[in-house]
Amino acid sequence: MLVGGHSLGTPPLGLSVVHGLEAEGLAVWAFDRASSPTVGTVAEAVAGYGFEGCDAVVAIGGGVVMEVAKAAALMVGQRSPYRALADRPGADGDPVDASGVPALLLVPATPAAALGAGAVAWIADETGAARPVRHPVLRPAEAILAGDQVDAVADAAHARSAGVAALIAADAGAPEPDIAALLAPGAGRAEAMERALRLSAVIEAASGPRRRLALTAAVAGGGDFARILTALTAPADWLDVVRERLAVLGMQGIGVELAGLDARTVRAAREACGAADAAELDRVLNGMELAFEAAPRRRGRRGRTA
Repeated sequence: MLVGGHSLGTPPLGLSVVHGLEAEGLAVWAFDRASSPTVGTVAEAVAGYGFEGCDAVVAIGGGVVMEVAKAAALMVGQRSPYRALADRPGADGDPVDASGVPALLLVPATPAAALGAGAVAWIADETGAARPVRHPVLRPAEAILAGDQVDAVADAAHARSAGVAALIAADAGAPEPDIAALLAPGAGRAEAMERALRLSAVIEAASGPRRRLALTAAVAGGGDFARILTALTAPADWLDVVRERLAVLGMQGIGVELAGLDARTVRAAREACGAADAAELDRVLNGMELAFEAAPRRRGRRGRTA
């Protein structure tokens, strides 16, 4: 199964990938609807994987494509739903069954996609809350930097992806020099991609409370992930560079308008957090003067506040 966005079916580059694999004697089924990191998208990919008789997963494209491909490969081998899985080995929840997870190959085309080479998948579950699952089986058999794929990305899209990668790296606690290196004006695409690949090990181990809240808001509230994550990021010397890179696609009001960040979204994000993340998420939201008291609490069976 070849996982990608709509560009997979767009000539000449997208179709050339499919034709190239077929020329090597491989039967290819292309899933070109990996546009949203949600359980619904993953379920569609898993259904196609089984129906078409696939036996491996190859992902080509941006950051969302990498997350959908990893989660699809994971769920092919599971009997439990995504939300029921333990978020890491040994944690509460149903253990991941690694025996049925197929081989996974990643071909990232953007810096944000290169960050996805680690052993974690970030997907919004059926409640709309972003939930990571960490497991060694999610680490790809190989991550390949294909020059033609990287070069085919439009300059504006590459710049925006580098900005998003910097925000994700900052949320994960990456060193400031590494973040700045992703945004260096003199750095070429190859340097940015290689830096992002090296940072993927840092990203996979991080709890990422800001990323969790931003992704939840983007999916459940219809906001923009990059804009919300920018607003949640503490001021830093490199943040102005990120704003400029995100603005190349016409984004307005970055860090001012938090579309979708309402009480319902906050509640969903907080419920998705484990105990280790809850305190940090509280601190992030309190710093924005958005208190959890504004989010209605769930009620128990007898109507009492839970």
